Amino acid sequence: MQLEQTYAGTFPDLAVQAHPDIPAQSRVSWVNEPLAQDLGLDAEWLASAEGLKWLTGQKEAEPGEDAGSSYALAYSGFQFGHLSPVLGDGRAHLIGELPVADAHTPDILSHRVDLHLKGSGRTPFSRPGSDGKAPLSAVWREVIIGEFFAAMNVPTSRALAVIETGETVRRRSPLPEPAAIVVRVASSHIRVGTFQYAQMNMPIDQRKRLVDYALERHFPHLKTQEHALEESSSALTLLQAVAEKQADLVAQWMGLGFIHGVLNTDNVLVSGESIDFGPCAFVDEFRMNAVFSSIDRQGRYAFGNQPGITQWNLARFAESLLDLMAENPNDAVDDATAVLAAFDERFQERWVQIFAAKLGVSVENISTAHREQLKTFIGQTLTLLEKHSLDFTEFFYTLTHTPEQISLLSGEDSAEELMDWLSELMEFRGVTGTAEAVSRSLMEGANPLYIPRNMRVDAALREVEKGNSEPVERLLDALRQPMTRRDGLEDLETAPDNSRFFTSFCGT
Repeated sequence: MQLEQTYAGTFPDLAVQAHPDIPAQSRVSWVNEPLAQDLGLDAEWLASAEGLKWLTGQKEAEPGEDAGSSYALAYSGFQFGHLSPVLGDGRAHLIGELPVADAHTPDILSHRVDLHLKGSGRTPFSRPGSDGKAPLSAVWREVIIGEFFAAMNVPTSRALAVIETGETVRRRSPLPEPAAIVVRVASSHIRVGTFQYAQMNMPIDQRKRLVDYALERHFPHLKTQEHALEESSSALTLLQAVAEKQADLVAQWMGLGFIHGVLNTDNVLVSGESIDFGPCAFVDEFRMNAVFSSIDRQGRYAFGNQPGITQWNLARFAESLLDLMAENPNDAVDDATAVLAAFDERFQERWVQIFAAKLGVSVENISTAHREQLKTFIGQTLTLLEKHSLDFTEFFYTLTHTPEQISLLSGEDSAEELMDWLSELMEFRGVTGTAEAVSRSLMEGANPLYIPRNMRVDAALREVEKGNSEPVERLLDALRQPMTRRDGLEDLETAPDNSRFFTSFCGT
């Protein structure tokens, strides 16, 4: 199937031709069959020698056919609060865009996804000394997190395939690790950092074009409204749309106890999808200030900081668009400030909805007063979890299926307080008119049993380094059906006792 390059072709300043390094001994060792099917691809063919060439952009052109080119994408980024004017794909290559919707309308930008390699060698954006490669363990981490998010309906990039290259790299220790490449699929790889780079390096007409391209690709409904957008308002419309997507996404992360770990502006997609899972982790024993990333020494991206950091990232996004939003700078600042305030409102609304579902409380017809009470109760619930060092996922799963056992999750000294909390929850369900069947349905859709528990994932990754893929495949099987308890997977239901001391690394 022929891939396209509308982004690279339209914005040459943002895409530099770069050829991936695919060693001769490379092989496709895993294909994401459900994703391949969704994309209209033959998984068996993808695993073949011809499939490998196609996935890596090595396919030879037929007579009269354009073989195409691969690209390294340019972007900037505020990394831990400090601007890096030039980042870009230093170990990744955009292979092309795959049309995935109505074959009769292939020119519609929203009907496509990016195929993107990560760990595929050096590019013009590589840092000095970088080999551009990735260890097999980091590649499988991308697979695991993406598949869990997909199962939980969290917008996310996903791995289509794993390519083992036969090489070795050194990352976590002096010992060599097997290297690999992940074939990543995303709606696009346009980031907040893309617009920051454009502001510093591109003329205003091209920046306006970039805004329109992003709207058409990710928010086509906003481009086809009855009242066509004025050019000056397109940037504001994009900012509003991205802010809403990011508010929804971070609220979903919080509902699963997820910590991204490196929430820099170069890791924020305008599509609102999750991306880059190097140092990410999940909270086991609940702590609002939980941090696991080895590079987040100040706790900037701690669990509870993610909404505020996302709003900060959006403020940087707004700064890159101000001169496109309005002729009067003061008007542009006022408009951007209103969007940032609306982000907080949107996040709070989605956060309440998500945790209400986890608690089995319907908010469909809830009054304003009861909504405020519910918001307070959610905060008290999280405080209770932290006070008694309760496991976030286990607590909500127990509430869903065996609420009478809530008091058994901690020591005797906390049993009475937990039962009082449960009584208050039951009263609140009654006040809001939440029927028992509705309550059960809400919780069953919101509270997984299996999550990518940090040390369980790490143990599986250490095995895959040794050539044993069975633990990873077993973990994937659980995470693709995270609500359903199955015999033989009991060890994946809980975290080891020392899980709070887990440390995550960037890996790639």
